[in-house]
This record gives sequence, C-alpha cells and structure tokens, in this order.
Amino acid sequence: MTQFKPADVQMRGSLFKVIYHNNENGYLIALFKTGGKTISVVGNMLEPRQGDEYELAGRWTTHAKYGEQFKFESADLIAPTTLHGIEEYLASGLIKGIGPHLASRIVKQFGPKTLDILNNDPDRLLEVEGIGRKKLKDITAAAAAMQDMQEVMSFLKSHNIPTGAAIKIYRTYGKSSIGVVKNNPYQLIQDVTGIGFQIADTIAQKVGVERESMYRLEAGLSYVLNDACRQSGHCYLDREELERRAAELLAVDEGLVSRATTRSIDGSLLASEGDKLFPYALQVAELEAARRLELLMRKTSQPFGDDKLLRSLTVIERRRGITFDKKQREAILHAVQQPVTILTGGPGTGKTLCVNGIIELADEVGLTYSLCAPTGRAAKRLSELTGREARTIHRLLEFDPSTGFFRKDIETQIEADMVIVDEVSMVDVQLFAALLSAVKPESQLVLVGDVDQLPSVGPGQVLRDLIDSKRIPTVRLDTIFRQSGQGTIITNSHRINRGEQPHFSPDFVFMAEDDQTKSQAAIVSLCATILPTNHRYDPFADIQVLSPMHNSPTGVKDLNRELQKALNGHARMCWQGSDRKFLMGDKVMQTMNNYDKDIFNGDIGRVCGVDPEEGLLIVDFYGRQIEYDFEHLDELTLAYAMTIHKSQGNEFKAVVVPMSMSHYIMLQRNLLYTAVTRARELIILVGEKRALAVAINNADVKLRNTMLRQRLIEAL
Repeated sequence: MTQFKPADVQMRGSLFKVIYHNNENGYLIALFKTGGKTISVVGNMLEPRQGDEYELAGRWTTHAKYGEQFKFESADLIAPTTLHGIEEYLASGLIKGIGPHLASRIVKQFGPKTLDILNNDPDRLLEVEGIGRKKLKDITAAAAAMQDMQEVMSFLKSHNIPTGAAIKIYRTYGKSSIGVVKNNPYQLIQDVTGIGFQIADTIAQKVGVERESMYRLEAGLSYVLNDACRQSGHCYLDREELERRAAELLAVDEGLVSRATTRSIDGSLLASEGDKLFPYALQVAELEAARRLELLMRKTSQPFGDDKLLRSLTVIERRRGITFDKKQREAILHAVQQPVTILTGGPGTGKTLCVNGIIELADEVGLTYSLCAPTGRAAKRLSELTGREARTIHRLLEFDPSTGFFRKDIETQIEADMVIVDEVSMVDVQLFAALLSAVKPESQLVLVGDVDQLPSVGPGQVLRDLIDSKRIPTVRLDTIFRQSGQGTIITNSHRINRGEQPHFSPDFVFMAEDDQTKSQAAIVSLCATILPTNHRYDPFADIQVLSPMHNSPTGVKDLNRELQKALNGHARMCWQGSDRKFLMGDKVMQTMNNYDKDIFNGDIGRVCGVDPEEGLLIVDFYGRQIEYDFEHLDELTLAYAMTIHKSQGNEFKAVVVPMSMSHYIMLQRNLLYTAVTRARELIILVGEKRALAVAINNADVKLRNTMLRQRLIEAL
C-alpha cells in the first residue's frame, strides 16, 4: 500500500539509471541524482535518457515493499549548459540522425552556441563535416518534432491529462494532438491503443464536455456498438441491448440514451433497420456484398460443352496420375461453368486437389484467373500448393496508402475471367464487399474454405452466411483421403469435428500435466530440446505453439516470454519497452493491417536488424525486409506462441497446444479443430484430459449478429 505525504515537491537533478521503462505509456522506474544523493523515482516520461537533467514535480511516497520513492507527476527536460552535457544530450539519440561521433563534431564546431544554432539557425550545421543537405533535412525535422512534442505535452499537462495517456496521444497524432483533444476527445477511443471510453471520457470532461451532453451520449453509443463489432464480430446490435449497454457505460438514465439513439439515427451517425443498429460501414458492406453476388449470379453459364470439359479433365488426370472422385469432378466443372461456386470441406478431403484441377481446366479452356488469400502466409502457401502466383486480397485489389482506398474497385476491376479465393472463412464482410466490387460481372468467382473453422477476426461470418443462405451453389467435400506424412492428424480432426475423442498415436500425442506451471515447462522443453533433437525440427520455422488465451502460465504472453528466453535468450538486444523486448532473430508477428508497409495481421517474420541511431527495427517477412520506427513497435508481438485465432491460414510441421481448465471459457470444439488442422506432421496436446473432453463436447458456435444471409435470401 502506498502512503502519500501531503506536500508537493519540486526537485532538479539528472537521470542516473533507468531501471524499467514502458515504451507505450512512458511508465518509468529510475534512479535520480539530486542534491548530492541518489533517490528512487517513479512516474511517466516520454523518452528518458540517462544523464539528462530534469525538473521533477510530485510527492514522496512510502511503498510497503520498495520503501521511500519520489512519485513525479511532471518531468520537464532542462537543456544542458556545459559542453560535455550538450554533447551527451545530442548523442543520446533524442534527435534522430545525430549519433555520438556526429555530436562530438557539432559541439567542437559550435561550442556553447550549439543548441541555439540547432534551434534557430540550423543551416549552419552544413559547416560540420559529414552533414550534407539530406542529413540536415533529417536533423532539422527531428528537432522540429521535438519542439512540437514539448508544445503538445505542455498543453495536455495544462488540462491535467495523465502523462501516460498524454504520451500515447502524442505518439498517435504528433503535432495534431492539441486539435484532436480540443475538437473531439472521443476520437481517441478509435485511434489510440489502450485508450478506451473511460480515459477519453475523463479527458473530455477536463476540456469541458458536460456529463449529459448529446456529444458524450452519442460518443458512448458509438463506442459500445463499434466495440461489439470489433470484439465479438457482430455487424449490428439490437436497439434495446445497445441502449442498455450504453446507459451502463455512461451511468445515465436509459431515457437519455434513447433520445441520443434517435438523434444518432436522424443525424446518420448510426444506420438502422427496424430495431437493428449498424455502424454505417458494416451495413453498406453487407448490402454491397449481397448486391454484387446477385449481379454475378445473373449471368449465364460459360458456353463450354460437357464433352470438351470431360475430355480435358481426363487429360489432367492422366498427366497428374490421379482420379477425381464424383464430388471433386462436380466442384471443378461447376467452378469453370457457373458464375459463383463455394468449395468447402475439412482437411484431407481434396480442396487443394480441386483448386489445382480448376486451375488446370481453366488453362485447358483458355480462362485467365487470379489467385488470392486473406494473409501473406496463406497466399504464400496457396502459391506453393498450386505452383502459380497467389497474392493477398489487399495486393490483388492494389491498396493505395495515399488515398486509403483500393485501386481495383467497381470502376477499375480485376482483369481475370476467374477469381479464386482461398481461406474464405478468414475474410471479414468489409474486405469481402471490396473484393466483390472489383470482380467483373462477367467473371467467375470461386470461394474455397473450411466453414467449420473459426470465423474471421473482423466483423461478419461471410462463409457461413453464404452457405446457410442456400442461394450460392456449394460443393461440400466429405470423403477423407489419407495424405502422406499426416498419419492420424486428418482423421482425428474429423473425429473432433464430429464430437468424438481422438485416437492418440505417434503423430497425435497427449502429454498429461495437471499443473499449469509444469505444462509451461513441458512446452518449453518440447520446443527447445525434444522436438529439435528427436525430429530435427527447426524451433523457429517448423514448430508453433498455439494457445486459446493470452493470460495464464500457458497463455500466449507467458509462453512467449519463456520461449524467447529458451530459444533466443543469448541474442543481441534490439529494443526493450514495457514488459517485452525484441532480440536479434526473434520470431515476431504483425498484429494489425499496415497498408503502407503491405504487411497484414497475422504475417510472421524474423527480426533481422536494428539501427539504434535512426530508431529502426528491421523484420524479414517472407524475404521482404520491413523497417519499423521504435514508436510503432506496438504493431509487432513475439510469435513463438500465438492465439489459435491468429494461426488461421498458416500450416506448421509441428503444433503444440496447451489444454487447461483455466482456459474454460475458450474450450470450444471449433477452436480445438482449428488448432489441430494447423499441423502437417505432428500435434502435441499438453495439459488436462478433462479440458480436452470439455472442448470436444462444447459445440456451441457463438453466432454473430449479421444480416448477410437474409439479404442473400431476399436478393437471390
């Protein structure tokens, strides 16, 4: 328990040692030299640099465990005055482009006038050896950014906005922070990681937004609706439920919220269909998807004679040394002849064989085609399995970062007679609508996926809605063909999908551990020692740990920490922030779509370089080296372990899955099924047998609030 002394205190001194710093919110634990003694300080600081001088304001506290500490509420950087101090200040990395050697030359050239020249006459830096026009531009831009930062932080501080939140706001908006906070503090909810409604609401009240203002009520409604869509995959909420949740969040009467709902609908902030309330973008996406499918389904079938197609299929079978079964033939012929075809089925039923058959038959009859998948990894795998170029949907649609839109759209459509989309279960409704808009009405569309896997991370349940509408011709492959190297994995995945217990075997293993700490140790041992030694698996490329949850000893967070230590703990430090760090060679994953970098949620890479002077981390994704500013590293996470949701579209030689009753809320059949189907050669479940039984018996699919199925029924 922390006890506060009443008086606020100001002190001046230098930062002696940073013990801990969270790069995302600025939380700092450090040693501070002041008045000839060294003290322990805690608080939030944007970019602490050892040796820099600060004026701190705060109060003394006594912590039950750590003793006396100074808890600072503000920290103002004091510009150094000595030549040594100026040189250390410039060399600290605070101004990108100036490292230790260049700092020494600058100070040698200008002496005590250095900072004045940097701020007021930066062109004189050209007098320093090693500084040309390009370097000067970089340095002056960084110096200007520092001034902007100080102005923004001063404004936010004047409104009593906590330093941790202020740092996040500045990292998101830069010099525009002041305008955003003044004009629409609730925008922070959408844009700033870690700032939810409560923090934005507190800031809003500090800048003068009244508790019962319509501005606040409408923001609360929008937040609740968008949060339901983001977190649960819904496309709408019923009005009664939305108003109940919003009234609870806002702590106001439901009558006020109801009036705000009506006003939001009248003002086009929310879209309504009866009592169903949508974010406009999701309503438009559903309507557009249904309309474009109806347009595609209108056209007549391709004028290829059955005899010609059957002869071509026979040629393909002879060339490949295979025989398609009845359903596979039906799927291949339908895809080439009909406007839209859905091909679904579990692992080992021949979906890939069918896709290859469709491609080769298209070649035989002269149809052009484009292959795509939702993620980079899924597209790479599709390319490997077909021997043809496959792109992410975003690349196929040619996303333009400068406009925020796709270049391929209803005006400039994809030049292909056929568009084949793999892993459709991962595609959310907005991306699906964008894809359909870019498919020419005379083209054919082939949608391939396993409807029994988890739905998309984003809103909607596209594949399930399409199949359940019974309006889109669907071929479900259900005959299991045992594939070389997969032993019992495929048959067991189908057993799990039917609610049956798997048969354990050398390639489908259960390691019983009732204690989570022991399960964690077993998983680390498997990945670091047993599997690399006994199976010659590369622990980075071949083995993947999949957990249902983030927290707990066998959750993603703790497992990543322990696996990083075991597999890569001696590697060079590249960056350290909050409770995580990146080392050279670390396995990492992109956690959000970054259209500028052409990297997407779920893409997996390896840390391959760092430039501390420029503040850059370099990651190799499938042969492409991508640079990340240190302040944008919240887009990356360690990927030695990942959630099962994030693993979709990927395949690994060996998969290790913890099974714990502490994961009870996530023990679901489709989650386990998805995890098992990620393994090509070996699956190992580690934990409690009863957790496995609970997962298999829990067939409750949490359906999402969507209208796409009904729209298709009405349109087709």
